[in-house]
Amino acid sequence: MRKPKYALTIIAAAFSFLGGCANYQLGTTLPPHLRSINVATFKTTSKEPRIETTVTSDTIREFQRDGQLKVKDVDEADILLTATITEYKLEPVRAHRNNPKNTIEYRAFIVVQMLAVERATGKKITMQSVTGSKTFEARGDLMTARRNILPEVSREVGRKVVDAVISAW
Repeated sequence: MRKPKYALTIIAAAFSFLGGCANYQLGTTLPPHLRSINVATFKTTSKEPRIETTVTSDTIREFQRDGQLKVKDVDEADILLTATITEYKLEPVRAHRNNPKNTIEYRAFIVVQMLAVERATGKKITMQSVTGSKTFEARGDLMTARRNILPEVSREVGRKVVDAVISAW
């Protein structure tokens, strides 16, 4: 007599767990008519040489890694992405304990103003500012450290740009 009672309890528990998966979706959440993107070379108002090339390349790589949008030429893409790097700077984070005027740790920032629009309609998908940052210890001269941290901050910006476009829905 006990077996049917336990069986019903197990079945009810299984259905309650499966119910939580009802809204789960494999694949992309993007609308079906948006499957590709063109990433124009970023513009820059910062003074860092060739930063626009680095950040553009890393953003394209992040779209390819993510895989939800195919990167295509401007005349074939469903979404057009343009962006301007408005800032690349270092901020002191930590000073040397015995010499407060000597900074030993910095945070590097890249700020990008981005705009994504549907190519066919010109409808704005997202327009926002994206910031990537990394903290690093200053060893040697600051200009070399600034150049060495740039690829890491650039990849962070690329990931955030992809997230901003994908999560616009």
